[in-house]
Amino acid sequence: MARTLEWLLLLLLLLVFCCCAQSFLQRKTRGEVMGKPGGASVSWFTQKLNHFSKRKQPIWLQKYYVNYDFYKPGGPVFLMIEGHEPASIQWLKRSFTWITYAQRLGALCILLEHRFYGDSQPIRNMSTEHLRRYLSSRQAVADIAEFRTVIARSMNFTENKWVVFGGGYGGALAVWSRIKHPNLFAAAVSSSAMIQAKVNFNEYFEVIYRTVDTHNSECLEAVKQAYGFVMAMLLLPDYHSRLIFDYKLCEPFKIKSEMDQLFVIEKLMLIFAAVVQNNKKKNTTVGIMRKMSIDEFCETMTNTSLGSPYHRYARIMNTMLRNKGYPCYPASYKQYVEEYSDFSFETNKYRRGRQWLYQCCNEFGWFYTTDLKNSSFTGLPTRYFVKKCSDVFGPKFNNDSVFQGVMSTNMYYGGLNVTGSKIIFSNGSNDPWHRLGITKDISANLRAVVIKDGAFCDDMLEPQDTDSAELKQARKKIFQILKKWLRK
Repeated sequence: MARTLEWLLLLLLLLVFCCCAQSFLQRKTRGEVMGKPGGASVSWFTQKLNHFSKRKQPIWLQKYYVNYDFYKPGGPVFLMIEGHEPASIQWLKRSFTWITYAQRLGALCILLEHRFYGDSQPIRNMSTEHLRRYLSSRQAVADIAEFRTVIARSMNFTENKWVVFGGGYGGALAVWSRIKHPNLFAAAVSSSAMIQAKVNFNEYFEVIYRTVDTHNSECLEAVKQAYGFVMAMLLLPDYHSRLIFDYKLCEPFKIKSEMDQLFVIEKLMLIFAAVVQNNKKKNTTVGIMRKMSIDEFCETMTNTSLGSPYHRYARIMNTMLRNKGYPCYPASYKQYVEEYSDFSFETNKYRRGRQWLYQCCNEFGWFYTTDLKNSSFTGLPTRYFVKKCSDVFGPKFNNDSVFQGVMSTNMYYGGLNVTGSKIIFSNGSNDPWHRLGITKDISANLRAVVIKDGAFCDDMLEPQDTDSAELKQARKKIFQILKKWLRK
């Protein structure tokens, strides 16, 4: 009899354990944060693989972070959308602008990682077929809607007002989420959101040109001379060894085709463009190391004691290389294609190259070309970027498919013909991406905030005493608009 009671007791304990374990797993995979509120926590959400299939879908775990520190009962829920970067808990632990808004409004803060980036891998590899089926902004917007619906229910936040935030591509997703799902989000706050898809984004370098020319015309002229010298050297094999040494280009370095030449030119031009786009950014945000300001760049480019413009630009490249901790700059187009053609999960887990190139080739374009009459720069035609698409993803990706994909994206989201309400569009006048966003108020509920001399996503970063008056005013204006909308 005693033995029977012992077995019954053990069976009862086993049943209790199994129930508790099942409850734990359900809470974990459906997105309920474990432990007591306080600080930033990581969790995983059970997401659908394909939101547009009527068949029963496999599931996968999408990574997200939550911070309860500032939440007051009844306060709003802030959902930050990460774009084409791995999500980082630093976005919730440091005093970025949206966190300062949350402190003042008593908001709960959540950061959601995008499918196929970072740890949020929905399928075993990144083959072109898998990307075709499951990687798109439409799937991402559907992920956001599903996440918001289930989390609100499981965490008892169905009556709270949800606000979706984002910067760059993440900002575009925030805008599109508000437009497509106005019943789920009370407002959207976007920064540097490129909401218009465009194949030939020739305005990118035109903004770079205008910004530097206004800042220091001698600096821009020196850059042009440096580029001209490098382009001439690329055509002369006898000078390649010198170019490799001066500009710290990685071996193997072989110019056998136009693509080889254009690949090196692109690398050089993007270094200059990055200085302007990210002007004065320091180690204040995830993935952004110490950057060179326009002032520092032009100080070097106009310093004649450092030699010719060619040598001055080489000096800048070497400085930026040291800041990044890299031994040399990749300069082989063949290696680039091989690297981007690798579809293994482990290789691409914390890199965005293959995934982001696919989205550009399939949906957005956003190719920073120099295909413009009377362009200030030359060297990057549209065909170069389309060839990248076909070399990495196959011949089905061609000029027609890229243009059709861009047209489809603009038809689906509306491009610059924005509908809806309660969306804030923040842009910097020196950020090239503002040419694909909203820079003027559309209505009282579709507001534009333009920051004079502002760079990419400036208003999202941690406020600094050295911030310009225009940047400080922009943050204040955004907050006042948002606070007013949340009161209604």
